[in-house]
Amino acid sequence: MANKSHCPIIISLVTKRCLSAVLVALLFHAAVLFADVWDQNFEKGKLLLERGDWQLAIESIQIALTARPEPDHQATTSNLKLVEYLPYFYLGKAYFLSGDYGRALANFRKSAAAEAVHKTAHVMNLRKMIEMSEQLLEFNRAKANRSQQTQADQGFDVSVAQIERHLENEEFAQARIKINRVKQENPGDGRLTVLEKWFRDAQKHAVAREEAIVGENGVQGRYRQGLNFFIQGQYQQALRVFREVELQDPQLGAVKGWINRTLTEMERLRLDASEAKAEPQIIERIITQTTAPVFAFRTPVNSVSDTRSAGIVISGQAGDDQGIASIEIALNGEPLLDADGEQVVIQPKADEHGKKFPFSTLVPLRLGENLIVLTAYDIDSPPHRTIEQFTVTRKPPIYKTAAFAISLGSFVLLGVGGLFISRRVKYRIAIINKYNPYIAGSPIMTEEMFFGREKLLKRILNTVHNNSLMIHGPRRIGKTSLQHLLKRRLENLDDPEFVFVPVMIDLQGTSEEHFFSHMMEEVIETCKPCFKGEIKFKLHENKDNYSGRDLSRDLKALLTELGKQFDKKLKLVLLIDEVDELNKYSEQVNQKLRSIFMKTFAQNLVAIMSGTSIRKSWESEGSPWYNFFEEIDVPPFEPEDAAKLITEPVAGIFSYDQDAVAKIIEYSECKPYVIQKFCVQVINCIIEEKRRRVTVADVDAVARQVLTAVAQQAG
Repeated sequence: MANKSHCPIIISLVTKRCLSAVLVALLFHAAVLFADVWDQNFEKGKLLLERGDWQLAIESIQIALTARPEPDHQATTSNLKLVEYLPYFYLGKAYFLSGDYGRALANFRKSAAAEAVHKTAHVMNLRKMIEMSEQLLEFNRAKANRSQQTQADQGFDVSVAQIERHLENEEFAQARIKINRVKQENPGDGRLTVLEKWFRDAQKHAVAREEAIVGENGVQGRYRQGLNFFIQGQYQQALRVFREVELQDPQLGAVKGWINRTLTEMERLRLDASEAKAEPQIIERIITQTTAPVFAFRTPVNSVSDTRSAGIVISGQAGDDQGIASIEIALNGEPLLDADGEQVVIQPKADEHGKKFPFSTLVPLRLGENLIVLTAYDIDSPPHRTIEQFTVTRKPPIYKTAAFAISLGSFVLLGVGGLFISRRVKYRIAIINKYNPYIAGSPIMTEEMFFGREKLLKRILNTVHNNSLMIHGPRRIGKTSLQHLLKRRLENLDDPEFVFVPVMIDLQGTSEEHFFSHMMEEVIETCKPCFKGEIKFKLHENKDNYSGRDLSRDLKALLTELGKQFDKKLKLVLLIDEVDELNKYSEQVNQKLRSIFMKTFAQNLVAIMSGTSIRKSWESEGSPWYNFFEEIDVPPFEPEDAAKLITEPVAGIFSYDQDAVAKIIEYSECKPYVIQKFCVQVINCIIEEKRRRVTVADVDAVARQVLTAVAQQAG
């Protein structure tokens, strides 16, 4: 009973599998038929185009377009032939040569709109055909207009008809005689200019037709025909065409190789080479299948080539009407072996279609000439085979050539000599001009002299989007220099969400009465180039009694106007230096400053304040303004950053002993201001003595003077 119950299921499964197999087979044959439809009709259309059967060529190419509407510069046909499938280009040619310039122009423009033609050698010809089609359309329109004009004047009727017949038959000498006679009979007639233009346009028309035909049947066109015949297995026709091309253009070196390859194939198939007639003959049919496998290579492009690489990739497709069994490779007369010492045999995988078999393999090369031979076998019994060979010359690496050695030696000598001369020149200039790049006292304004704060800068730039900051540290630690560098970085920062407008405000020496007005003056001065409209600021109305409320009102107006100028969110960044001055102000002023950062417009406002210390004790119960700020300490340098500050500004001109660098770091405790004070003094010393190297003795000699000056300034 169990067996019976399973029978319907088994039968159903078998039936489904059979139906699936039949469906796959039908789809495969449909794909082959589809490929043959466009392939055969496209090739037939090109052949009819060469023969001059314009209308039949149009019909064939239109059938190909129905089956495959998209052009392709490397279309693979059903017999693995790679063709330049440019249906609109050739359809345009057929229309052009038949005299239908409107349809020709439309198809040429369709071809130009696709990418395929731009990857072939036809693109220049296409542009020329478009130009000629446009000119000839204009000629025909002018001709129609002339025809209407001549009807109005019977005196011109017979002459114009005769001239028209001459031009249509391209009898330009007779047409010229007739036009000259009309000129004598009708001097000064404005229509004579029209006749002259008519004559010139007809000549252009004839030249255009001749160029189009020559372009199709010229040397390059015939050469492509020979290649097509060879790939299709029509070796006698291919040999005839190649020999014609060789006679027409002996400089076309590639054709000699194809003649030899064709003769080899004909000898293998025992075909008579003498039957390849020199006279042109019309090919009535296109062979789509051959008994032997077919190769279509992507790389290498040429049968003879050279390289400096240790290997070359051989890739392409192999195909056969029945299927490919395998591809074997021989290198320099020996079978190609893999890493395990086994012969390399390329075979289709189980899920690959053997009739169209893509392959790719890397072939190692020895120095000198390498002969690579590929042999493809089909699945017939007995099997047929096709042999292709490549000659690849591996040149030695460029660095092993004599020319490279000579060039490298010359370069090194020039480089060393140039470096020596450059350093000598720089040293002489430095001595003469008393060059000393160190800055002791003033803020650092250039990126080149800014060392040791990159991590701190990144932390600040990552925080300023949503938070205000308080930067504090001892005097002369580099806070002001840091603020100046922050301003430049924020101005150039390409942030995906915000646009930053930094304003530098120095509070040193600013009284409490002028605190708010001083801040707004700096903001307006910096932001003035950014807004277009006129803003009425309270500052301009009452500068002497300018209050925190006035500052709040003006900031709101300014931020509103600035926000209109940018696509991104606005952040006005107040870089307030010497914030210690706020310790001298009343709690009322500090509380008003606090209220500004609590306003609704504060989402567009942040501040980065720097100072030595901020008063922490308040008599009022309100929270001080700095509670809204994230505090960041500015420490001394790390030893490696201190060493860079010492050595890099004078690199290539002066140098330091390692012990001298260590001594400066020890004396300065890695404080940048003290380091620069030491460096200024020691460089001045060696310039006076016309030396180039700083020693420990030089550092010790200036230590007392430097440390005393630093102590006095700190006090």
